[in-house]
Amino acid sequence: MNIILFNSETLVARELFNALAKRNDIRFINVAIPFSPPSEHAETIFETLKKHCPALVISINDAGYDTRGELQKKLISAGCYIANWYHDYPFYYHEFHSRAYTPSPRRIDFISEKSYTAVLESKGYASHFLPLATDPVYFNTNTPRVPERDIAFVGNSSLHLMDIIITEEMAENIQKCKALYADLKKAYYNDFTLNIRELIIQNCSLWKKQITVPEEKFIFAMEWMIGYQFRRDFLVDISKTYKDRFVLFGDPYWQQFVKDSLVTPEACYYDNLCRYYRTTKINLNINRIQIRTSFTQRHFDTKAAGAFLLTEKRECNSLYFITDGPNQELVEYESLSHCKELIDYYLTHEEERERIAENGIDKILRNHTYDNRIEEMLAVCRERWRF
Repeated sequence: MNIILFNSETLVARELFNALAKRNDIRFINVAIPFSPPSEHAETIFETLKKHCPALVISINDAGYDTRGELQKKLISAGCYIANWYHDYPFYYHEFHSRAYTPSPRRIDFISEKSYTAVLESKGYASHFLPLATDPVYFNTNTPRVPERDIAFVGNSSLHLMDIIITEEMAENIQKCKALYADLKKAYYNDFTLNIRELIIQNCSLWKKQITVPEEKFIFAMEWMIGYQFRRDFLVDISKTYKDRFVLFGDPYWQQFVKDSLVTPEACYYDNLCRYYRTTKINLNINRIQIRTSFTQRHFDTKAAGAFLLTEKRECNSLYFITDGPNQELVEYESLSHCKELIDYYLTHEEERERIAENGIDKILRNHTYDNRIEEMLAVCRERWRF
């Protein structure tokens, strides 16, 4: 079987390359390709690929395809099957960068956030929940584990997206619905397991006749803004509570909200993040609002590194990890106050913290690497298309 990977150097592209390159049951073709090539170049790109067709073409967040979907059409006409893996909100580029919807009987979309399977299917896509994973090349227990800091968070501020998502027109539309926005924000701050998107849709009578932007764009922007503010305010509170005991590994925009000395851009995912996880007593996770039931690769990366993770309570946590008892593998919090209670507890209960950090490493390396995910992806494709 020929398998083409559209490699635009996006998140997890390197991991998928590693997983595919080691297989001896396929003919693997790695294609370096721009994230979103012009549609006018589709024919030229196809000409370089057609000698490998038919093939299974794997992409990440639609990276490698033009916005009109011309390249996908050409590949399918040449007998190819399409396997795309979304690790974020699946329709961001459709709504904010004019990407065309391209469902097809010869396409499957894998999605790392379980709640989006129904959304994809409502738009005609075949979808399959597939969580992210870890690559032990980058996350392992090979380096010393000597604590250097008490608490750390790793993640970008998302402030660079503000001008794209919350344009002047969008801000005016949200302002028209400020009462609904305030109610939903208060509700989410009280319970971050709420599906704000569904609540916005359920309350459409309060905004549908008032807005002047596309509905899906408005829904995404309102939800995104509530989530952005929640995550920002949560981390600001943590930074003020724990002061120099807390480190935020992220972009310089965080310094607009968090004390400069607590913010550092030093963490580099493939180079040193494993070491930072291993030398932090408590690794704090706060997902973006679009990740409602599942989690990012951080769950698997920290466990593969033998590090302690404190994360929000989510539906899928207990499906993949032991969340209580003597074999507990991670710790869940249910609110900001609960998070701080758990931080205080585990900072003073070192033996228990270390036991939780070490639990489950073998399970992760056995079941939750990108080698496993590629095998799962291929099994779904084989079952659907019988190749």
